[in-house]
Amino acid sequence: MSRSNIYFGKQDGQAGIALLLAMSIAMLGVLGLAIDGAQMYVQGQMAQTAADAAAEAGIMSILDGTNATSSHTFGTGTPPIASSACTTTDLRTPCVYARNNGFGGTASDTVTLSYPSSVAGVTLSSATVPAFQVTVQRNLATGFVQMIGGPATTSVTAKAVAGLTSSVSPDSIIVLGSGASAFQATNGATVSVSGGTIMVDSSNASAAAITGGAYVTAAAIDIVGGDLINNGGSTTPAPVTGVATVADPFGSLPGPTPGACLYSTMYYPGTGATLSAGTYCGGITVSNGATNVVFSAGNYIIKGGGLTVAGGSTVSGSGVMFYLTGTNATYQSVNISNGATVTFSAPTSGTYLGVLFYQDRSIATALGATFAGGAAMQLTGSLYFPSTPVSFSNGASASGYTAIVAQTVSFTGGTSIKHDATGQKTGLFSNAVALVQ
Repeated sequence: MSRSNIYFGKQDGQAGIALLLAMSIAMLGVLGLAIDGAQMYVQGQMAQTAADAAAEAGIMSILDGTNATSSHTFGTGTPPIASSACTTTDLRTPCVYARNNGFGGTASDTVTLSYPSSVAGVTLSSATVPAFQVTVQRNLATGFVQMIGGPATTSVTAKAVAGLTSSVSPDSIIVLGSGASAFQATNGATVSVSGGTIMVDSSNASAAAITGGAYVTAAAIDIVGGDLINNGGSTTPAPVTGVATVADPFGSLPGPTPGACLYSTMYYPGTGATLSAGTYCGGITVSNGATNVVFSAGNYIIKGGGLTVAGGSTVSGSGVMFYLTGTNATYQSVNISNGATVTFSAPTSGTYLGVLFYQDRSIATALGATFAGGAAMQLTGSLYFPSTPVSFSNGASASGYTAIVAQTVSFTGGTSIKHDATGQKTGLFSNAVALVQ
C-alpha cells in the first residue's frame, strides 16, 4: 500500500468519527428537547390545575362572604383591589388550594391573586368583586438542553379566572299561597307592574281573581292553576295558566336572632326622633303627626306589636331591614295608614341585601301587612311575607323598585310597582360561579 493511500485513509476515518460525534450531539439535543419539553408540558398541566382550583375556591369564598369573615381575609375593600402574592405558608383560601395542588410551597413558585373588574366576552354579576384571578408561575431547571448551550432555567405559567355570573328573577310579585284568589285585584284596582312578571304559585282553578273593573298589567302574568276574570276585570297581557311553580326565592334566608330589648313595650318615637337598629319588644308606632322620624341603617327586629306608621307621619330609613316576629298571640304586621309619607330602602349588601320587610316564616296567623291609600310610599326592596297576606288599598303606590313575595296579595285602588332589572335592589337574583377564562 502506498504512503498516499495510507494518508488519505486516515483522513476518511477522522471525518467519519467527526460526523458520528456531530450526529450524536444532535441526537442528544433532540432527546434533551423532548425530555425537557415533556417536563414543561406536565408541569404546565399541573400549574393549570392548581390555578383552576385556587380560582374556584377563591370565588366560592367571595360568593359566601367568608373571604371577609375568616381570619385570613382577601379581596376586601373598595375596588380596585390590589393584587398580592401568596407566601409559602399563606393561609388565605386560594393560596392553600394552590399549595394543596402542588404549587406555592417553595421559593421557585409564584402564586398571584388579582381581581379583574371585567372579563372579555363574559357578563359578570354586579357584585363588588365579580371576578377573581390566580396566576401560577414556576421556575424549572433544564436538563439536557443546557448541556448543549441552552438556558439553565425556564418557567411555566398558568392563569385561571373565576367569575360570578348573575341570573335575575323576572318576577316582581310572587304569590306563594295555594288557595283560591291567592292573587286578587278588585273594586276598580289598577295594578301596574312595570317591566316585571306576576307569578302565582297556587294550583287552584281560581288562583288569580281579577274582578269588579280591576285592570292588571305586567310583562307577563303566570299562574300555576287557573284564573277568574269577570265583572269587567281585564289584564294585559292575558294570563298564562298551567305553568310550573316557582320556589320561594328567600326560602333559605335565615332570620336574625333577637337581642336584648331596646324597649320592652310599644315604642312611640316623636317628631325628629332617630331610631337605632336592634330589638323592639312590643313594636314601633309612629303616631299621627310625628314627622322627620329617621330609622338608622341596620336590622330592626320587631318582636310583637308590629310596625305602624299613622297618617300624617313622615318616616325614612336607608339600608334598613324590618324582621317581624313574636308568637302567634303577640305578632302584628306592618300597617302604613292613609296619608303617611314613607321612604324606606333595603340594605345594599350583606345577608339581607334587598330585603326590606321579612316576616318570620314560622308565624301562622291571618294578620297581614297593609299599605293603605293616600300614602306617599317609596319602598325600595322586597316585601317578604311568606305565610301571611299583603294588601294594597285605595291608591297606595310603591314608587321605588319593589318586589312582593307573600302568601296572598290583594289590591284595591291604584298601585304601581317597578321591576328591579339588576336584582340588587330587591335581592331577587342568584349568583353562580364558573371558570370564565
